[in-house]
Amino acid sequence: MSISYNKVILVGRLTKDPEVRSTVKGDPVATFRLAVDRQFSSDPNATDFINIVAFGKQAEFASNYLKKGKLILVEGSLRINQWTDRDNVRREKAEIWANRMNFMETKKDEEERIYSNTDIIVEESVHNNNDNNNFIESIDDETDASDYELPEFETDELFGLNFEDLDKDLFSEE
Repeated sequence: MSISYNKVILVGRLTKDPEVRSTVKGDPVATFRLAVDRQFSSDPNATDFINIVAFGKQAEFASNYLKKGKLILVEGSLRINQWTDRDNVRREKAEIWANRMNFMETKKDEEERIYSNTDIIVEESVHNNNDNNNFIESIDDETDASDYELPEFETDELFGLNFEDLDKDLFSEE
């Protein structure tokens, strides 16, 4: 008697949202692909795209919670499907039949990853090079400073601050 063992553990990101279908009996079946980087490859961009199949409650979990880009762990077994196509050519397809799935990043980690890839456009500002304070002389936008009114301030006796000339200093055209 020989001993055999078939167990696969993968960590990767979904390439698209899972597709859910039903068996003839009405049981849910979810299929999706994981992008798994090769760790020991001379090519830094080497990635394997692995087909995953989940049944029953695992399929419902995949349908409800897994989305494109999510980092997950899939534990299951390797299956090789063999068939003959319409042209009488023998075909094979490898896939993992999942029996366990876990999230590998928190919601906070996911949000940080998403927002770190977002380009932020900052409007250019012109600095007065003659001023040692690097005070921003103007901002390249379409707002007009005359549209805004500053509130009236009184002298703050506690700290000795005087805001009487603030309006004049900020909006002067000098």
